[in-house]
Amino acid sequence: MSPAAVPGKGSEAAGAAGGLGGDPGQVPAGPAAAGGSPTLCRELWGSHEAARYRGEERGRLRRVVQRVLLPQGFPESVSSDYLGYQLWDALQALCSSLAGAVAARSVLQAVGVGDTNASVTGAALGWLLRDGVGMVTRISFTWWQGSRLDCEAKQWRLAADVMNDVALVLEMLAPHWPPAGPAFLTLATAAKCVVGVAGGATRASLVVHQAQRDNVADVAAKDGSQETLVNGVGLILALLLLPLLDGRPWVTPWAVSLLLATHLLANVRAVRSLRLRSLNRPRLRLALRRACRGGASAGRGGANGAGVSAKGGGALWVPTPAEVNPEEPLLPGFSTRLTLHLGAPLHRLVQSEAEFKKALECGTENYIIVLRPSEGWVGVGLRGGAPPDTPILAAAHALLLEELLGPPVPQGAPLAPALRPLQARLRRCPPGSVPWGALAESSRLWGQLGPRLLQGLAAAGWDTRRHLLALDQWQLEWDKPRPL
Repeated sequence: MSPAAVPGKGSEAAGAAGGLGGDPGQVPAGPAAAGGSPTLCRELWGSHEAARYRGEERGRLRRVVQRVLLPQGFPESVSSDYLGYQLWDALQALCSSLAGAVAARSVLQAVGVGDTNASVTGAALGWLLRDGVGMVTRISFTWWQGSRLDCEAKQWRLAADVMNDVALVLEMLAPHWPPAGPAFLTLATAAKCVVGVAGGATRASLVVHQAQRDNVADVAAKDGSQETLVNGVGLILALLLLPLLDGRPWVTPWAVSLLLATHLLANVRAVRSLRLRSLNRPRLRLALRRACRGGASAGRGGANGAGVSAKGGGALWVPTPAEVNPEEPLLPGFSTRLTLHLGAPLHRLVQSEAEFKKALECGTENYIIVLRPSEGWVGVGLRGGAPPDTPILAAAHALLLEELLGPPVPQGAPLAPALRPLQARLRRCPPGSVPWGALAESSRLWGQLGPRLLQGLAAAGWDTRRHLLALDQWQLEWDKPRPL
């Protein structure tokens, strides 16, 4: 039998009941709890009930599994997208484990296992070569993209799994082309090193998102337990699968193709299920586009988004994270018209003292902005000591210019009266020049719209206290910002 402690009663009796393994929480009065086992004995402290002893309860296995595999306090202690993501993540991990088992057999065959003419020294040198290439690849990739993995966690999470599948295919092709086998295995090792860096870093970023009660370590530990369980299931299934493939070479390509296709599908569904509240460039770009051009949230009168008034341009409706996340591109670098240099050094922005003075005149109090459409980039220089929300406002300003270089703003859009004249002015800019006049006009307009966008983002559920905008560390200082 197991006791259930009733909170608020005698401390000693309640503590004793808790020590016997009872589940905390108030128990309904009566001979039996609703849907549970009958009450065997009630324990009183004075006139108060301290504990109630019941027979073995149904669902004990479910509670044990939950305590072992799920974070404490689930589901309130994690984000709302936790369960959906973890289920799809478990499926993709299982498929990857099975495909990896098949690929391991090909790797052993490629290095000479079972071949009487194979050299042990040659196989050892091959392993050392692949390890060396892997080390160089790991360091190089971390230097190249390490600072951006947080900012594009979804994109690199999916890209890592695509590269993992490419590596598995290379490993399975290696024994069939012996002259190119070592090269295939070396490329596969390099790809798996990129997978290890990108997958581990992005997983850490997603754990921070999922942990809602400062329980990052618990969420990460339970994710490790889930992964271990899935790999154990994969091991058992691999022991059943590999003997079936022996002597049936035509079955292997079909089995691997099915596993890899399911693996990719599960990864896409896992990433699509995430509802990240932090603002990175793709999500800020989508939110700004919906706010400028109108969208589902505006058409529903702000039922899901958040609306704030915008002078000179009607109501500014901002979509929620649940509306924006499903539209976010899932591969890095897509859906951009301009390269954005946020927190750029001065020498990247201007080429002369005259251009610097122009940039001060056309910028804002806390940042200067330079647009060079013919070169395909827009740059922002941030003033040292600017308020914490300046990077979000500056990035949104730059993305607004990028948006205005695209298709015309619809006539019926909420901000059409303010944006269409500015868009026409940008398009009249001579090729190869900086549209200083349009930049000055955009700064005046953004001085009204920017703070309202920031308010709308916060009201719609976005986290505006921290951002993932890939901000460079350069800061500028100038004597006095010139008024517009």
